[in-house]
Amino acid sequence: AEYMGGGGNELAMMCDIIYSSESAKFGQPEINLGTIPGAGGTQRLPMAVGKTKAMEMVLTGDPIDAHEAQMYGLVSKVLSADELLPHAIEIAEKIAAKSKVTTI
Repeated sequence: AEYMGGGGNELAMMCDIIYSSESAKFGQPEINLGTIPGAGGTQRLPMAVGKTKAMEMVLTGDPIDAHEAQMYGLVSKVLSADELLPHAIEIAEKIAAKSKVTTI
């Protein structure tokens, strides 16, 4: 299973669109190391999943699975591992085909 923990989760939250495989997990485990999320994790996570879910994730260090991440709005879509890259490429091509004025 893929794990987007700490910096990986923060990097993902910097993206405009997030697609996930079914086996992915997302979390902020820094509490287990005696520190807090960096790279905007404490700001972006509440905007993505809401304050109370973000506080639960940050203060317990417990991850959420891909379907829960989609339910809370952290990811746009959950796909099988085989579908993930082809779907991402299809959407990237669709976006790239739009007016240059709107995509730059």
